[in-house]
Amino acid sequence: MMASLKNLIKERRSISNYKENPVSKELMKDLLSIAVWVPNHKMTEPWRFVFITGESKKKLAEINREVAKEKAKNASREELEQIGENGYQKIMNVPFIIMVINTLHPQEKLREEDYASASCLIQNFSLLAWEEGLSVFWKTGKLSFCEETAALIDLKDDERVVGLLQVGYPAKQVNPIPRINVNDRITELD
Repeated sequence: MMASLKNLIKERRSISNYKENPVSKELMKDLLSIAVWVPNHKMTEPWRFVFITGESKKKLAEINREVAKEKAKNASREELEQIGENGYQKIMNVPFIIMVINTLHPQEKLREEDYASASCLIQNFSLLAWEEGLSVFWKTGKLSFCEETAALIDLKDDERVVGLLQVGYPAKQVNPIPRINVNDRITELD
């Protein structure tokens, strides 16, 4: 089992180019039900998930169209239209989208611990998905934090988006980027 986990960790990739194969909502629920088994101080379990499909995905794609155009303020009118269309298609081409949302604990220490737990949950989910032949691309850009997205996902005042997870069957292979030798990052205090 340990060798399998080692391989999963080293082989997992964030790939955003997907096949058209649909992703099962039931599989996503099953993987999340396992992924939540992370260290979580005080067992606050601060997360909730929003599955974005169908008409909601079209709305999110429209929001992304405007976000993309806003980022390209100096582009010509023609370029803006193409940039907007590219932004729209970036969302529409994702087979399954999950927003991971955290409740903001009133105590700053627990708020940070809750964020760390949600990050561990996303890593667990990514590994489980990879084992199923799926890639998860964890996004934290402007689309995740704009008012229009907050309204779409019904984000409460005491919540924050930890990430927008794009899930799909990868259409390409990506080679690993070498990591810095961990021994260069270890300080030993005797």
